[in-house]
Amino acid sequence: MNEVKDRVYKLFDKLKIEYTVMNHRAIFSENDSDGIEEKCEGTICKNLFLKEKGGTKFYLVSLPLHKRADIKKLEKELNIKKLTFGNEEELFEKLNIRSGSVSILNMIEAPNTDVYFIIDQELLNHDKVCFHPNDNTSSISFKSKELVKILDYFSVKYDFFRI
Repeated sequence: MNEVKDRVYKLFDKLKIEYTVMNHRAIFSENDSDGIEEKCEGTICKNLFLKEKGGTKFYLVSLPLHKRADIKKLEKELNIKKLTFGNEEELFEKLNIRSGSVSILNMIEAPNTDVYFIIDQELLNHDKVCFHPNDNTSSISFKSKELVKILDYFSVKYDFFRI
């Protein structure tokens, strides 16, 4: 087992979060997910690393895989003029991860991050969700209600919005 995934599993054990793991080929984008959804126990989630254009605020947005993020609505909710995608260097600096493995669980690798986590409220309507455990060759499935427990454990800033 690799160390990155092992830290995620240890955290889930520590927080007494039940989970299942599914190993699969590397997934870098929604296009790579064919055939994996049927095997995953829960709603597969995608994650967008965004930043305030010309500013210093960064956001990690998690939503169902096939849902299109309404960036304009998110800008309005956050009272920001323009959101853009963060680059690879910023992603590594803020969350200690490379693209392709972006996940709400990245805070495990960067516990003091100032990234603001935004979760699509729709995810709470699903019994289980699936995220990469900081490595895109597997997915971890757990009850959606446990998202709050994980976020609170790391004392990160977060909100649930309808995206």
